[in-house]
Amino acid sequence: MVEIFESRVVRKTELAPQVFLFELEGKIRFEPGQFAMIGLIDEISVIPKPFSILYSKDRSFAILFKVFGDWTARFSKISENSRVRVFAPCGTGFLSAIKRYKLKSPQKILFIAGGLGIASLYPAIDLFSNGKNTLIFGGRTSQDIIIKDMLKNKAEILITTEDGSEGKKGLITNLIKTDEGVDPDEFDVAITCGPPPMLKALVKFWEEKNIKTPLLLAMEEKMACGLGICFSCSIKTQNGPKLCCQYGPVFINKELLNF
Repeated sequence: MVEIFESRVVRKTELAPQVFLFELEGKIRFEPGQFAMIGLIDEISVIPKPFSILYSKDRSFAILFKVFGDWTARFSKISENSRVRVFAPCGTGFLSAIKRYKLKSPQKILFIAGGLGIASLYPAIDLFSNGKNTLIFGGRTSQDIIIKDMLKNKAEILITTEDGSEGKKGLITNLIKTDEGVDPDEFDVAITCGPPPMLKALVKFWEEKNIKTPLLLAMEEKMACGLGICFSCSIKTQNGPKLCCQYGPVFINKELLNF
């Protein structure tokens, strides 16, 4: 059930240039893959923005974000103890998606993160950390490879950057079905989150390589309410349009239409 409450920034940390981790007051019961809609108290006319819930513990929860525009620039500059308005948890997480698509309970998971996509995947990586899982973590540069200390001992980690500043040089797909990478068909399910071009490339790659392992994608889509009211985040699927904020953000690759 979505709760609406006021919170405050307990701690803010700049992990990399323009990349921030905020801890906020309030413990949220959430499923990996769900998100929070957050707005500034003094901006009633501005719609809240979606943020993946990184973790929730000790009466606080955390979000991870990068400055992309005017609003996130303002948000990044608020001080600790500043108050915000929160709607959470929103959307359908990975566990619910696994049940929806009638997938078997995974014992071995391939996680694929692109940059800030790690924020959505981290709770699932943490939850399934006792399994024989692998994380492919990609970015443009080494500055995109964040929260590595939090990922230690939770999965085998393969890193790739486009400029070669960390890990293997190239794209994420260079570590899939290659001698230096992994074979997705050895896993029960693959779970991914990242920039839309990366997700589109993965869906196409799955089709071209005839990969049988289900691919679950945490989609990034512009949202105005996060509650299924405004219909601004509709995504085309084989079964008609579905709202990213309610039915999603997690979709299976075979369901997406013209993606």
